[in-house]
Amino acid sequence: MNIVAIILARGGSKGLPNKNILNFCGKPLIAWTINNCLDAGISSVWVSSDSDNILNVAKENGAKLIKRPVEYATDKSSSESAWIHAINYIKQNFSINPEWVIAPQVSSPLTEPIDIKSALNKINDAQFDSFFSACRVEDLLIWEQDSKNNFNSINYNW
Repeated sequence: MNIVAIILARGGSKGLPNKNILNFCGKPLIAWTINNCLDAGISSVWVSSDSDNILNVAKENGAKLIKRPVEYATDKSSSESAWIHAINYIKQNFSINPEWVIAPQVSSPLTEPIDIKSALNKINDAQFDSFFSACRVEDLLIWEQDSKNNFNSINYNW
């Protein structure tokens, strides 16, 4: 089965600038996702980004690169539009026709290679046409920031 991983890593993070390449436990955040895919046996790992800095870090960590056009890298751009661009780029420029596309998130560095392998085994065994992973959150505190930059709890009376 021809499986590709397409990691979307936009350069314009407003909440945490350059988050995709910030050091997280000794290496850039994006490196965890790339390495986990490679360690899970996915040999075709691609990073789609509008940022040359992100693409350089991705290349250093073994990913193949897709320079994402600006129109697919705005605050309003959908992930789906970037994935479609990436799939078309891979097909047109490398004659690779992916049977499966996995879309690991850079912001989930605790995903381990065994998690990816297990998901791929479930997909294959059950012959699913799609697969979504998530985790149960037992306790979540939600806060909002007001106009004076104070934080107020939404769901917890502290």
